This record gives sequence, C-alpha cells and structure tokens, in this order.
Amino acid sequence: MNEYNFSTGRASEAAPVRWTKPKEGAIEAQIVADQDLADVAYRLRYEAYLDGAFIPESAVQRFSDEYDTYGNSRTVVVFQDGVPAGTVRVTRHDPGGCENDRHDLPCMKLFEHEIERLVAQLHLPARTPRLIEINRLARSTIYKNNINVIFALFRFAAYIHLEFDADIVLNAVRAHHAPMYRRFGFQQVEAPRQYPGLAMKTGLVASFPSGHAGLIEGQPFLRGISKDDAAYAGLIAGERVAIFGDNAPSAVRPAGPVAPLSQTPDGLRNCA
Repeated sequence: MNEYNFSTGRASEAAPVRWTKPKEGAIEAQIVADQDLADVAYRLRYEAYLDGAFIPESAVQRFSDEYDTYGNSRTVVVFQDGVPAGTVRVTRHDPGGCENDRHDLPCMKLFEHEIERLVAQLHLPARTPRLIEINRLARSTIYKNNINVIFALFRFAAYIHLEFDADIVLNAVRAHHAPMYRRFGFQQVEAPRQYPGLAMKTGLVASFPSGHAGLIEGQPFLRGISKDDAAYAGLIAGERVAIFGDNAPSAVRPAGPVAPLSQTPDGLRNCA
C-alpha cells in the first residue's frame, strides 16, 4: 500500500497549515434534520459536482443517494455570513455493532477488501474498530476559494469522530487532493480507482488511533475541540452554531432533536 506504514501510525508529510481564524460567528454549521435543509445540502452538492464535471446535468438540480436515507449518516450545511456555503456527509460503520440501521460506508463500494484488512489489522482490547468516512464534501461555487469553509467542514467531521468514538477515519479522495490530506495527517492507503457513478477516480486515505490526537491538535482549525465545548453541544442538538471556538450557539431556530449517532459500547454489544 502506497505511503502507508500501519506499525508506526505516522504520516511523514503531516504539518500544520497556515490559518487565520474567521471573525466570531461568521461561519456557522447545522446538521441536516429536516427536508428543507436536506434540499440545501443536495443543491450545494449538485452545484459543486456539476462544476467539476463529475455528474451530468439534472432537471431537479439536486445530488443525493441512498446513504442520505440511512441512520448511520450525518450531513451538515456550513453557512458563511448566513449564506449556505458548503456541505459534507459523515457516515459511520461499526462492524461489531448490532444497531438496527447498520449499513456500510460509501467507499466500501470501491475499497471493501482493503478496509476489511485495515479493521482486521487494528487490534483493540475491548471492541471491534469503529469507522467513519468523510464523503460528499462540496462548496458552493461562490465560495470555492474560501478555505475556511473547507476547514469548517473538517471541523464538523472531527466532532462526529468524537461523538462516535471512531478508530479509523476514511476518505476517498482525488489524486491531487491527497497531498492536502497527508499534510493534515492522513495516510495514503490505496491508489486511485474509478469511482462508481461519478466521472472521477479516487484513492483511499485514512487516519488511525495513534494519529488522531496529533491530527486534531496539530491543525489550528481543529485544535481544542471537545465534547465539553458549546459548539459540540449545540451542533449535536441540531442547532445552528458558530463552528470555530467555544462560542455559544447562535440564536437561530433549532432543527429539532437529532437522533444519537452512536450507542454506548455496552449497548452495542448486549444484543441478541
């Protein structure tokens, strides 16, 4: 596997990126919990993927798939100064779990055997490794050069990583994006292959337990996140929150309760 050393858990190119924190409250995020916000996310995806020539034109001008209907996915919309600017979906998979809505990850359509091998090689003392995949990342063409929108999407993914207590973080990325992921601390696992249903090739990158703390604390746009900060609490509750820093949730209508993405380890194991 290219540039992958499971025994060390290190990515040789990992390095902090330069970052200027946006003004307080300028960038907000909200988990999709109703059809109106789902339509916003699907339109953002459509706009971005069409602009990249990865999908054909569609009369409905929305881009979604079956994973949007599964309970193991979370989609977020990021707002820049109140305007929808980007979206990303985070999908989780617990091979040892027994929840009712147990589905695989989108990237398993392309890298199923490689991911199974990663899970088999990661020996944890008390449970089977849990996985999340960062997928369907998209920015509005208006904000395609706004790096803070991308950083906000990754920050959301980091919060879901905390909520689910994930062990392996995966992403299927195009070749020219792989260096950015390696700089973030991901490792390249597999070379690009043709992605099913899209006009693109993607390779597989991953982050493992030994690298998670360094990834989060090593990047200024992720540093300091925790389950104790106000952004986490509001975000998981379905509110629109200022995604950077310990700002209190904004005074924006909540989307209603968001079902927990994970269960306790004991709850996941004690089932018939």
